[in-house]
Amino acid sequence: MISEPELVGGGGFPDPAGPPLPQPPPAAGQDPAGPAGPRARHPWLWALGGAVAASAVWAGGLSAYDRYGQDAGPDLGGYRTDRDPCEVARFDGLVSAFGAKGPAVTEPRKVDRPALFDWDCTVTLASKPVGYTVDVSYRLHRKTDPGPEFADIMEDPQLGGGGEAVGGVGESAYFGGLYGDNSLRVLDGQAELGLALQPTDDWDEETNLPRELPQLDPAAIRTYLVEDMRQLMAALKN
Repeated sequence: MISEPELVGGGGFPDPAGPPLPQPPPAAGQDPAGPAGPRARHPWLWALGGAVAASAVWAGGLSAYDRYGQDAGPDLGGYRTDRDPCEVARFDGLVSAFGAKGPAVTEPRKVDRPALFDWDCTVTLASKPVGYTVDVSYRLHRKTDPGPEFADIMEDPQLGGGGEAVGGVGESAYFGGLYGDNSLRVLDGQAELGLALQPTDDWDEETNLPRELPQLDPAAIRTYLVEDMRQLMAALKN
């Protein structure tokens, strides 16, 4: 009978590799163990390192989102909500042409919501024989960027805009159009502000006819409104 073969190197069968060959002695200064090659990294260490890095990135992303969406929100540029725009506005330009600033016409309209703050008010100017008022509007966007919508409205007559773009105040400003011929609307970061000059005595009760109003110089009114708007914007900030 043919017996089962035994394992290589076992009894009865010589090891085909034979005895180890003698090695030459190491050169002077050489490590007997031979040159050190790159250490092999365990696969689980690579996986662990990737997981830690991914966790750090994910946590950082959530933290940034939470800070922007919940805690800080967009930069409001220092604009405050505890100052009455009709009180802090001096209207130096308009006062020089239309008389002293008087009291507010009615109680201001104030709306304070998480995403939006609105404050509208009106003051009088002591001009004679025709009186004028100044309508003041102040809107602060706490969550979203008002820029694209502001541009669409102010640049399109179909949306009620159609004013004349002016420089020297805020990021974007328009004179006339949506809010009347003698009005100025300004976008400054997250804030929208408006000033509008309106006659109050435009109807003659004695004759029951429209009163003839003095002709105003648009260039002069625009200059006054820009000057007064700059002062108002500064007064509403820290």
